[in-house]
Amino acid sequence: MDDFTPRPGRLVEWTAGADAAAMVAAASPDPSPPSYSQKFHIDWHRANVRDGARHSSWLTAVFDLPGRLDAAAMATALENWVRRHPTLLTWFRLDDGRLQRYAIRPADFSLRPAVLGTFDAGDDMRDYLQKQFDSRIDPLSWPPFVVAGIERADSTTMLFAVDHTHTDGYSLFRIFREVRDMYEAERTGTRADLPEVGSHVDYCASEVAQASEISSDSSAVGTWLEFAQACGGTPPGFPLDLGLPPGERAPGVSYAMELFDAAEADAFNAACLRGGARFSGGLLATLGIANQRLAGEDHYRGMMTLHTRTEPQWLVAQGWFVNLVPVQFPVAGHRRFGDLLPKAQLAILRATKLNDIPFYWVAQILADKMSLLSDPRSVVPMTSYIDVRRAPASKDFEAARFQVIAGHSEFDEVFIWINRDWHRTTFTAVHPDTTVARQNVHRYAELVRTVLREVAHNGDAPLAQ
Repeated sequence: MDDFTPRPGRLVEWTAGADAAAMVAAASPDPSPPSYSQKFHIDWHRANVRDGARHSSWLTAVFDLPGRLDAAAMATALENWVRRHPTLLTWFRLDDGRLQRYAIRPADFSLRPAVLGTFDAGDDMRDYLQKQFDSRIDPLSWPPFVVAGIERADSTTMLFAVDHTHTDGYSLFRIFREVRDMYEAERTGTRADLPEVGSHVDYCASEVAQASEISSDSSAVGTWLEFAQACGGTPPGFPLDLGLPPGERAPGVSYAMELFDAAEADAFNAACLRGGARFSGGLLATLGIANQRLAGEDHYRGMMTLHTRTEPQWLVAQGWFVNLVPVQFPVAGHRRFGDLLPKAQLAILRATKLNDIPFYWVAQILADKMSLLSDPRSVVPMTSYIDVRRAPASKDFEAARFQVIAGHSEFDEVFIWINRDWHRTTFTAVHPDTTVARQNVHRYAELVRTVLREVAHNGDAPLAQ
């Protein structure tokens, strides 16, 4: 959030208003359980609240719409959009120590615009929004979202802050196209052409039912056990020192840099294809080189994200459709990037075969053998790669100033996102805000960029400098 400075304007919010409390009081229990990611997220949230740690459990999609705002048309568009994604009408309570989902009836749900005032300074507006998101968005209350707009004569900046319980990165990318099209349909009296969509609430029930059939005797759990043992019983972390004493955390800070432009990304992809791999395999091979050069690691071991939108009804649904899977491959004994490519791609292929098993369920099964989730305030370090070009209307992202932002939390690890869009490929890391972490994360990112560009320009790169 610190990197976000909106242009000044009049702040508008769409809220359920005074009848929200009555809707919550009349809500009925929903039989669908939380997904494993949702349960972990809520446990993480409660642990931070209990310890008095500053944390933000929300993610926010931000984008501009041209022209003066029609607040009433936007209210109707937002109502229809929320009803389209039933997870946003649900929240969780602790009933006798058990997480119980509750749901607002779609017919009872409505939004109304309210003008909150004009801000002349972008910093003041950002700070105000940060406080609103932090204080009001909570997985254990409804609504689990805040929708606001910064209105000007020529444009409106829309902000959709949603608790992570009900969204993921790709879902945030989809908000832009859906809300833009539904808003335009309301303004023009037409119908938005959107595909049919399933409910993340149904997905959660399906995930839990399928996971219940997996036991410690499963071969997939055995694969997880071998990986965890090779990592010393804990998830593999960042290979360099972060300047934190054991058990300590520091406020998270983000670092972003451009890895290469679109032409270089195409050249890098071509080099990967020639070596029998894909872009993602090339990225993993590059991380393996960085870990070996900077930390002397003979094997690359890490946790990567894979989407779980494996059935048609989940493809465009709003929700948390992401799993963590283990990837590992040998680095020592190879001389060049091209030698690592097939190993990295094979590691991804093996990881995809584990994607049907929720990581947080595996962690419970293996809890007596290793500490995959030993501290409820810890978040598992991971690497994410998203080809943003696959998101609907992604060619309009740059003109709309689309971005995803998050608030403040405390961390003891590094989280890496590599995103490829139509113009550039970027590296973003969130890490503890210590001098040592800043130095090491920055030089790690610089080395990753150096190797990627060398492959893009020369078709290969040496393993050692």
